This record gives sequence, C-alpha cells and structure tokens, in this order.
Amino acid sequence: METRASYALVGGFILALTAALFIAIVWLAKVQFDKASTPYRIYFSGSVTGLVAGSPVRYRGVAVGRVTDIRIDPGNVERIEVKVEVPKDTPIKSDAVASLEPVGVTGGVYVEIAGGSQEAPLLRETQNDVDVPVIPSRPSNIASLLQEAPHLLENLIKLSDSLAGFMTPDNQKAFASMLANLASTAGAANGTVQDAGHLVNELRGSVREISKQTEALLVDTRTTVNTVGSDARRISGNLNQSAEDVKVLTRNLNQTVEQLRGMVEENRGPIRDFTSSGLYDLTQLIGDLRTLSNNLSRVTNRIENDPSGFLFGGRQRGVEVK
Repeated sequence: METRASYALVGGFILALTAALFIAIVWLAKVQFDKASTPYRIYFSGSVTGLVAGSPVRYRGVAVGRVTDIRIDPGNVERIEVKVEVPKDTPIKSDAVASLEPVGVTGGVYVEIAGGSQEAPLLRETQNDVDVPVIPSRPSNIASLLQEAPHLLENLIKLSDSLAGFMTPDNQKAFASMLANLASTAGAANGTVQDAGHLVNELRGSVREISKQTEALLVDTRTTVNTVGSDARRISGNLNQSAEDVKVLTRNLNQTVEQLRGMVEENRGPIRDFTSSGLYDLTQLIGDLRTLSNNLSRVTNRIENDPSGFLFGGRQRGVEVK
C-alpha cells in the first residue's frame, strides 16, 4: 500500500508540473484565447534574417501581435511572405507601412508597422475582396544601408586607387610646392591687410576733418541765406507799397479821363466849333492817357505777382544746401 501511494504522489506531481509548464508556455507565447485576432500578409523583397515565427509585431512601437508564418512567396521567389496576427481592434490604416527593425544587438528583428493617418480608412475595409489583407512594406534603414554597402565599398576602393595613383613622387613635390606658394601668398596677403587697415584709419581721419569743414560751411551758408531772405522780404514790402501807390494813381487817371469825357459831352456844341483848330490835339491827349493807364495797370500786376522778379529781372536758382 505504501508503494502504491508513493507512485500516485509522484504521478500527481508530474502531472501538476506538466500543466504548469504548459500554462507558462502559453503565457510566454502571448496566446490570448479570449480575444479575436485579424491575420495580415506582408511581402518583403529583401532578406528577413533574424525574423522567426513568434517574433513580435509592433504598431508605432506598441506590441500588438506576433509573426505566425514565414515562407517564400509561391508566386514570386524574389519575395518573402510573412503572416502576422494582431488584435481585431488594432486600427491598421490603408496608408500604414511595415518594415523590419533590429532588436538591439542580439541579431533578432521584429515587424514595425508605422504610418497611418487619422483620415485614412481601415486597411481591411479597402481590401474586403481578399481573405487576408496585405500591408505594404518598405526596406528598413539598416537594410537599405546593407544593400548599399557593397556599392559604397566599391566606391571607396576606387577612391583609394585614385589617391594611390595621384600620390607619385612628382605629384608630392608639386603639392609641397603649392603649399609653400600658398604660405607665401598668405603672408603677403596679411601684409596687404595691415596696410589696408592703416589706409582706412587715415581715410577715417580725413573724413572727420571734411565733415567738420562741411558743417562750418553749412552754418555760414544758413546765415547768408537768412540775411538774403530778410532783405528780400523788406524789398518785397517796399514793392507792394509802390504797387498800391500805382493803383491809386491809375484810379485817379481813370477818374480824370471820365471827367474829360463828361466835359466833352456837355460842351459838344462849342467843341464842334473848336474842331477845326484843337480837336486833333485833344484826341491825341486822350489816347496817350489811356495808353499810360494800361501800362501802369500791367506794371502793377507784375509787381503783385512777382515782386522779386520785377526787382531783380528774373529768378536765379543757386546751389541747394541740405
């Protein structure tokens, strides 16, 4: 009986250990029995080294699923078909793009889904005519670098060969001579710069002196202009007074002419007797008086419109002083 009890205890312990190990494996594989998932396909044109079934799938850096299968595309041997599963509520947009990214320095990789704008529709809604939607892919930065590495290495080898061919003894001598000439030119340029500095300082002193002389000249010019302006205003006032006097004289002459005309009308009879001897002289006198009146009117208008021009015989423009 004791032997049978020992076997039963060992068997129960083994069964419990097996169940615990199975539960741990399921938990580590992140299998979620209570949540539905959506499968997607991704086709990569480059190498998928380091990617295995069970590798994580991340959306914008957040773990959302895992890789379920990896195989060569039966329809195109230049592509690798990768199947992934993510939760059904993961918003994979139609403009999302998948790539392979490294996991630290361990050599493993994971699937990174990036992109996807808020306005874009869901990918499964745009590909509802297929069983498994396809997420577009692009090479990762490291993959692009690895693909371009052979070309970069080839270019470096060509550049090294070109430099080796260039560095002959003659070219080395010529290069050394060129460096010596550059050093000599730099020294001469330094001396020229110093001379230019002295010249600039001298020019600054000359400019300051000219500026002082110009300021003094401007002060003298302003004084002269103010004096001339005062004289011109005084002469203009005298001319205006003369113009008023001429106006009075013109009015008096007009009144005299009108009086003479009235006298002629009143004495038409006696004057008719006088026409044989003095009419011609009287008529000439009246005409001369009218001419004199008109001339005085014109002179008055000129004095009123431009007193300085009437006095000095026309305006003259001088040098404008700023």
